[in-house]
Amino acid sequence: MRPTSVEELVEFIYEANKERRRLLPICMGSKAHLGPPVEYDDLLHMSDMPRVIEIDEEEMVVRSSACIPAVQLQEELRRRGRRLALDPPLFRRSSIGGILSTNFYGPMAYRYMTPRDQLLSVKIVTGRGELMRFGAPVVKDVAGYNIKRLVAGSWGTLAIIVEAYMRIYALPDTVAVFATEKKPLQELRRLHAVGAVETDGVLYLRFEGVRSEVEYRLASAGRGEVFYDREAEERWSVITEAEEVFSQNTIVKIVTPPAALPEAPPGVKYVRYPLLGVMYLAGSPPSEVKAYWLKPRQRWNIENRDLMEKIKGVFDPNGVLSPGKLP
Repeated sequence: MRPTSVEELVEFIYEANKERRRLLPICMGSKAHLGPPVEYDDLLHMSDMPRVIEIDEEEMVVRSSACIPAVQLQEELRRRGRRLALDPPLFRRSSIGGILSTNFYGPMAYRYMTPRDQLLSVKIVTGRGELMRFGAPVVKDVAGYNIKRLVAGSWGTLAIIVEAYMRIYALPDTVAVFATEKKPLQELRRLHAVGAVETDGVLYLRFEGVRSEVEYRLASAGRGEVFYDREAEERWSVITEAEEVFSQNTIVKIVTPPAALPEAPPGVKYVRYPLLGVMYLAGSPPSEVKAYWLKPRQRWNIENRDLMEKIKGVFDPNGVLSPGKLP
């Protein structure tokens, strides 16, 4: 199934409800193989939908259709001195809709928060086949329930994202990535890094701002190797992409308070965000921590499952969209 317009997408979902057919919506499919298993009858390929990129450089907002590749949008923004402050795993292989629907985030979420937080407005088609818009393309939007935050991170189980308005940011004057040894959490917090990521026993810190400020932060960070600007961005991109971890047959996401984040077992591939309390581990997690299996695919033990089922019933009463992924 390949809709080429919003109207056709609505019609496809309406027909799926009549025929009780189950759909798995995808754009680039970078995360379709992750998380709980989905039982579906048809793939709903969204890549033929109209593509839109509109950048408001003054209001610092971008409008993007869901299947725009994240790399393409980032490149277009950079040409105008702007950027998305996003660095989730698999960024190079992801669409904007895929990042929003899974709320995948990287270490820069410590400063800029998650995709869900950067989402200003979203146009969706629900599992009922209803076209809706929530939020507004302005930074301060406080009217009514914040439904857009519910859609972000719902893994395509409530609605299909058609387009989104998101916050954008100015390119910093200077970017530095500092490779160093692991540090205690309190010391790490005092360095005021934009983000911190650890892999293979090396801690990488990202600093941004005017040159004098970045140099001041680096002077407090101790011994290590420094990369600047283009080289820094390339190094950071490779590390946060986490290809070595996500190419493994076993992947779990561990989420804890930062102070309780465990160390990775010796010899196991991992990427760790010490300031956020998140780790992707290519192996079995310690028994005492909260973990979500991404591969092999398993059901998640989710709190408030009964409430989530009621919400699912409002948006998608017949279980048309991504059945089994979430309650």
